[in-house]
Amino acid sequence: MAEQQRLGEPEFFSPRMIREYCERARNFVRPLFHELHVSAEELEMVLRELPSSNPHVFGQDSKVRARLVANHMRRAADGAEVTAASLVRTYLSFRKHYMPEIHQRGQRTRRKFDINDQ
Repeated sequence: MAEQQRLGEPEFFSPRMIREYCERARNFVRPLFHELHVSAEELEMVLRELPSSNPHVFGQDSKVRARLVANHMRRAADGAEVTAASLVRTYLSFRKHYMPEIHQRGQRTRRKFDINDQ
């Protein structure tokens, strides 16, 4: 619930409202990429220093396991990056697919959609 309050109420009754919602969501998600990426590096470095469970492999198993664990956080960081980019694409796609049609036929929607509010 708290996340939804940060983004605001999802009301989409004008191009401006769509753009602003996408911008708020992007601004919320974008910093997560950097934080998660750096945290993944830190996590890997910490886990590499843990004692090996098998002394015969000279600590190589700790390095491999640390990388495996940190890669999950790296994937989460990549997901945040994709999310931010997709939010930008959402508004651009709206403009591409709906604006010409709305301008061409006028405003005939069930709900009031103010095309002039950009």
